Amino acid sequence: MKKTMLLYIMSLVIALAVSSSAMADTKTLKVNLKNGNEELAGVKMYAQPLSSSVDAKAEEMSLDGNTFALDVEASPEGLYRLIFIYKQTQTIVPVYAKSGNAALTVDMTMDGNMPVADNDDNNKALSAMGRFVSANDRMMWEKRTDDKAELTSMLRAYQVAADSILSVYPKCDATVTKYINMWAYTSTYNSFISLPNILGVRPDALPVKGEEVMDKPYRVVDNPLGVVFPIVPLLVANFLPRQASLKEQMDSLYANYTCSELTTKVCEAVMDKYLSRFDYENKFEEGLAELQEVTQKHGLDKKYVNTFKANRSTVKGSPFPASVKLVDADGKEMDFAQFRGKYVYIDMWASWCVPCCREVPHLQKLESELESDDVVFLSISIDKNKEAWKKKMAELKVHGNQWHDSEGTLGTALNVKGIPFFLIYDKEGKLYMYNAPRPSMGFALKELLEGLK
Repeated sequence: MKKTMLLYIMSLVIALAVSSSAMADTKTLKVNLKNGNEELAGVKMYAQPLSSSVDAKAEEMSLDGNTFALDVEASPEGLYRLIFIYKQTQTIVPVYAKSGNAALTVDMTMDGNMPVADNDDNNKALSAMGRFVSANDRMMWEKRTDDKAELTSMLRAYQVAADSILSVYPKCDATVTKYINMWAYTSTYNSFISLPNILGVRPDALPVKGEEVMDKPYRVVDNPLGVVFPIVPLLVANFLPRQASLKEQMDSLYANYTCSELTTKVCEAVMDKYLSRFDYENKFEEGLAELQEVTQKHGLDKKYVNTFKANRSTVKGSPFPASVKLVDADGKEMDFAQFRGKYVYIDMWASWCVPCCREVPHLQKLESELESDDVVFLSISIDKNKEAWKKKMAELKVHGNQWHDSEGTLGTALNVKGIPFFLIYDKEGKLYMYNAPRPSMGFALKELLEGLK
């Protein structure tokens, strides 16, 4: 008995030690903000760690006098994003604070509506880059020039500014230097992809091309720090060979990039686009073979193949997904086969979806006015909270076939990206129309349904 108890205590101690070592390294981030004689009472500041290994949301900092403070999960790289709200203006400022001490302190002073750091070269350089990016972004929109030379100069100006700032503050740590260079690169890209809106032209009519103002992404962003820029995975994906097969794109990605954190996110972006736009009706077998080859070659998650197979249910003639569990308001499991011999108009909705609820009166009107015995209506809720679904049904006074997607799998099985969403199944339980007209279209939908025989 004593031996058993001893073993138990030892295992508990080991478990606690492992748990303690796995806990996040929490630090207190403090921002001392000098603002002259003005009160800071109306000012809000949020902080967020920036790191490929820290997944944390921005949280509001508390204010005591002139000091904002927040206990945060420490960024291994020492980088943090501050979201500063002052006089109805939001400013995002990155700061650098080494995690050697319990408190991470940054001194800042107001410069107009923007806080700027003044305690060391690292933060002075970051603030200087922030001011330049803000000013150059604004100039791009104000000048709206279509002169190629002038546009090229403004787009290249981000990197020119980064080089200049880093020469003025030569004591910057390597992390900050790398961050500023990637900031310049992503700012160039953001401005470039904004040009069609700025100039009011099609992307293929721009006077300057991306490769004329930007280096190849793998030379700049192929490191874990690149992941902290939300635009980077999309940027890299857009620089992969255009009009290429999925295999060619994936081969290019893994041949040119070595950072696993980055390739994982880029792969997700490429796959999401591929899976959502694929022609399942005409090229299913061909696409599945290519996807399986790519998945095996690069050791990708099998979820992409599974999703691809499931998405076949969006093709006309596909049967209603058999794996989906649907129940009525009493929890009784329902069988879609009960509608065999009828066309079924399906409304996918949720109690929290305002556009969905706006469609309900139109749907009820359509049901009452439709002159056809060949069509039935089925509303399927994707609510996670079943009680919220029941409450909303009572408020809207719905009637007829009201089912609930109890396990939340219907949207995935049908590749539905947003609700309300409407489908029509034929008398044999096969998909007749994907993304069907919504009830608020009125006569057009009524005419379509009455024409089904």
